[in-house]
Amino acid sequence: MIPCLVVRGEANALVLRKLLEPEFGPELRVLGTDVFSESVSLARSVLSNRKAVVALVAGTRSTELQKIRELHRFLVYALVQIECPDLWKVVLVVPDTEVMLFQDRNVLRHVLGRDPTDEELTRGQTEPVQVLEEVLGLKNAILRDEELCRRLESVDVSCLAEHPIVQQVRRFFRDHREGRSTLTL
Repeated sequence: MIPCLVVRGEANALVLRKLLEPEFGPELRVLGTDVFSESVSLARSVLSNRKAVVALVAGTRSTELQKIRELHRFLVYALVQIECPDLWKVVLVVPDTEVMLFQDRNVLRHVLGRDPTDEELTRGQTEPVQVLEEVLGLKNAILRDEELCRRLESVDVSCLAEHPIVQQVRRFFRDHREGRSTLTL
């Protein structure tokens, strides 16, 4: 089965593709969408063709435990109706997938076009999208994502390979490739 990763944002998709493609090669499909609801719909569509295993990476936009649980239940409910739970995995990222960019000062330097301040690094751990909006001066999500892609295109992001998001997706795809059951809800 083809490993398929669905994530909101082309920039997030670019980073994850760069981190996962060396191991999973050209068979890996990384699909970025503009909005969260498109990610869920796309994951459901890919699963319905029964030729892929799907990892859906979703930002929570909240740090409240109750809201995170509700989002997880919603995603599980949305996907379990399409295919057996062994073929998909939900990876929730608190607060949002862009938090990966704030894990390494050098990566962030390329993204911002200058050295990040200590305050930006700290705030980026809890408000990555807001910090990027402020620094890039782009409130529009699609324009911000396009600008991030442009800036990340030539950046070596291999230092982010140990991030928990990447590790969860990598383990899920490896388990399927090696024929191990991955059913955990």
